[in-house]
Formats: sequence, structure tokens, C-alpha cells
Amino acid sequence: MIAFMQGIMEYFRIFVDFGYSLTAPKAIAQAEEQKIGFLFAKYFYGKVCILIFVTLVFFAVYNLQRILLGNTIDILLFQVMYCGIIGNVLFPVWFFQGIQKMRYITILNMSGRICTMLGIFLLVKSPDDYILAAFLQACTPLIAGVFSIVWLRKHYTGLFKWPTIGEIINSYKEGWSIFVSSLAVNLYTATNVVVLGMLTNNVIVGYYSAADKLITCVRRGIYAVSDAIYPFISKMMKDDISKGLQFIKKQIFLYLVVGLVGCTSLFFFSDTIVKLLFGADYNLTVDVLRILSFVPLAVAISTVFGEETMLPLNMNSAYSRTLVLAAFFSLLSIFPLCYLWGAKGVAMTMLLTEFLIMIIMGGLLRKQLFQ
Repeated sequence: MIAFMQGIMEYFRIFVDFGYSLTAPKAIAQAEEQKIGFLFAKYFYGKVCILIFVTLVFFAVYNLQRILLGNTIDILLFQVMYCGIIGNVLFPVWFFQGIQKMRYITILNMSGRICTMLGIFLLVKSPDDYILAAFLQACTPLIAGVFSIVWLRKHYTGLFKWPTIGEIINSYKEGWSIFVSSLAVNLYTATNVVVLGMLTNNVIVGYYSAADKLITCVRRGIYAVSDAIYPFISKMMKDDISKGLQFIKKQIFLYLVVGLVGCTSLFFFSDTIVKLLFGADYNLTVDVLRILSFVPLAVAISTVFGEETMLPLNMNSAYSRTLVLAAFFSLLSIFPLCYLWGAKGVAMTMLLTEFLIMIIMGGLLRKQLFQ
């Protein structure tokens, strides 16, 4: 039940974020110091307004379906997990990225996690405590958010002045293409398991999910590195584009070398890795993991092409169109491939989609930079 609700919360997170996780750090990193307070207010209150709107819409829809269909959702579980969405709004990770003080993100996140872990250890005693467990998990970003607001009010005066409605609307226009691309990515990544479950069974889904979780861990590592580099490269691209491109070339070379070695090792040692982590019964997971083994390489290169190069060069529309196209490609190819080869077919869809993104982004950058 918690896992299902976490999937729903991911969509709320994307809506409330509205692309600010990429547009805000770039704008703050490139801005003059006297404009930082103005930018903070625009993005922070922009997210607050979206949160209020989304909350009102949800409860209106919930009350309508309760009248027509009866109570079909665990509303208490939803409410406690929604605290995490509120925490994501309060915790301006994008601001700390923009001013390039990443250590504060770590400190505040760790503070929230420690409080959460202590609460779970001391208070959660049985499966019947799932509401409490969900609430404590949601408290991690909420606690970090509250701490961050207190810290910002103490060290940065003038950040929380209300912007004009026009300024907030402008922030939505800035984030629109990134918001659409985030929805597209979530669509093709989340759809894989859903389609596999529709065309096969829960056992096959379990085999696929085991391999997918390993690849997801690597993805998160890549995204964490990119999040740290993004504000830095955005400022560098503004100050001296040639130095920025030199940095990008070195990063791509490093990713190619490390990625090829790592992905090749993952391919050849998939059997050993799966047996160590999941046991000897997960034979199908081995084949799926081998197909997915080169996904991290494509993700790493496309992340450099997209977030670290296209966005700093203001190619937001091209970036968004690429990911939307990839989502359509994934939706069109997953059904026949899954029907023919099951979990292996879904893995092939993921691999082809990620390499398609990498190739298209590389081609667009080549055209933009060398036309």
C-alpha cells in the first residue's frame, strides 16, 4: 500500500516541482548577487501556489468520487504521505544548488533522516503501524524543509518578500518545457512495469523489477553528480562558453571510459551479481540485467548532453521535445516487444529509448554548435 501511494506521490512531486529543479539553479547561479533574493521569492512562492492549487483540486476530486463511488482510497495514508510533498516545497534544494553550497543540502537531509530513523526504530512495532511508518518517512523532507526555512531566515534577509503575480506566472513559463519533459520521463519509466504486469504476471514483474532496481541505483548516482555540476556549468557557460564546452568534453570522455568498463563488467558478471543479491532462483533477472547493463552509459552521456549542455545553452524546447519523442517511442515499442519477449522485451525498450535520447541530443547539439 505504501509503495503504491509512493507512486502517486511521485506525480504530485513532478507537478509541484514544475521544472524548477532545473530552471531555478541555473537562474540563481547565473544571476548577480542583488537579484538572488528576487529569484528565490519568485520560485519559492511559485511552488507554494502550485501546492495550494494541486491540494484543492485533489480534495475536490476525492470528495466527488467518494460521493459517486464510495471511499476508494486510503485518505489517511495519502494525507500523511502528502507531508513529504509539503516538505519538498519548503526545502529549496534548488536555491542551495544555485548558490553552490551543496553541503547544506546534505546536512539538512541528514538531520531529517536521523529524526525519521529514530522515530521508526522507537515507534513502529508491527505492520499495523503502516500509517505511522509512512508519516515518519514523509517527515524526512518536511523536517529538512522546516530547518532550511529557519536557517535561510537567519542568514539571508529579504528572501521571503512576496513577488508579483506576473513574476510567478513568468516562472511557470520558464519551467513549462522542463515540466513536460519530467512528465515524459516518468511516463516511459513507470509504464514499463505496468505493461509488463498487464501482458505477463507478477512473477515476471518481480524478475524484471529486481534488475531495474539495480540500474535505478546507478541512475540516481549519475543524477546526483549532474545535480552538483549543473549550477557550476550553467555559470561557466554564461561566463565563457568555450571553457564550459571544454569541461563538457572532459566529462564525456571520463564517462565513456568509466562507463564502458563498468557496464561491460556488469554485463559479464550479471550472473554472479544476481546470485549474490537475490539468490539462485532469479535466473530471468540475469538476462534482463545483461540487456539493461549499458543503460547507465546512455543515461550518463544524455544527462551531460541534456541537463549540463542543452539547458545552459537555453535549448529548453529541444530538450523537452527529445524526451517527449522518446516517451512516444517507448509507448509504441513496448507492447510488441513485451508481447514477443516478455521481461527481456521491456528491457530492450528501455535500452533503445535511452540510446535514442542520447543520439538525438548529441545530433541537436552538433547542429547547434557547429552549424
